[in-house]
Amino acid sequence: MCLYRLGRGDYFYTISELSGLAPCTVSTIVNEVNEAIVSCLSKKCVASHLPATDDAFKKKMLDLEEHWQFPFSWCAVDGCHIPIKCPSGGQEACREYHNFKSFYSIVLMSMVDAKYRFVWGSCGYPGNSHDSIIFQSTALWSSIKDGKFLPKFTQKEEGVNIPPLILGDSAFPLETYLMKPYTNTILGKEQRYFNYRLSRARMVVEGAYGQLKGRWRLLLRKSEGNLYQTKMATLACMVLHNLCLENNDELSEIFDLTMDPATHQKRDRETIHDLLLIKTSKKIIDPEKSEADKVRQTITKKLYKEYKNTCK
Repeated sequence: MCLYRLGRGDYFYTISELSGLAPCTVSTIVNEVNEAIVSCLSKKCVASHLPATDDAFKKKMLDLEEHWQFPFSWCAVDGCHIPIKCPSGGQEACREYHNFKSFYSIVLMSMVDAKYRFVWGSCGYPGNSHDSIIFQSTALWSSIKDGKFLPKFTQKEEGVNIPPLILGDSAFPLETYLMKPYTNTILGKEQRYFNYRLSRARMVVEGAYGQLKGRWRLLLRKSEGNLYQTKMATLACMVLHNLCLENNDELSEIFDLTMDPATHQKRDRETIHDLLLIKTSKKIIDPEKSEADKVRQTITKKLYKEYKNTCK
């Protein structure tokens, strides 16, 4: 019943008619199984893919460069909206959970490796929250800032030490370990090419969300459950997504929301963002950060140099 609910997205009343059980009984069963999936399998299926050693980071970096041709990076981060019904709590709650696309939602913020696997995720933030605020409110961010998570090794490129990188969009802050596109009004050729390569590599997180919401279609509509139940259902879907990948349970293109079933081609980014409800926050114009900007400029020159060499 739980898998049917997550996969089909049907209402409790529909499953009640199919199973012959009362809707409240179906709801209890589904919510208990969701909690069991998260508590028993999240460490094995999600947290185990979060690198904890130098060798694990290096393997992730090699995978991302091989599959998505972006050097020095090991994962991509982004958020997406999970629709909910209007929450209780009066006007303040309505304002917090009402997002810029004019519906109520909570945010799933996650990191994805080169093979579309979720390596970390956090869910439950109000839909009106900025991506940067959400990410900086997590325990993982605190661990990174305290120097307890990222490894000590770096790669040297033209005299600049580059640590393992997380790839984000323009809504995230620029850090030495977090790369984002250039947000200047006028961009040079090198900067435009860097933005293109970064955007292409970040498509891995869009692909992961496309498979997640295509397979577990409950995430595409407003759930009858409260905020906690919706959060647990979302995290359960994330765990089951990784479990399916580990067992080579391939998803048909028909259900992958990033693919157009008519043309068998990848949809354009605007369409993907609309279908997946991928979170779009205002760009952050970063103040000059010498070290972080130095890392970005070094990668920019490296990528553009490689591009010019291939054009000869």
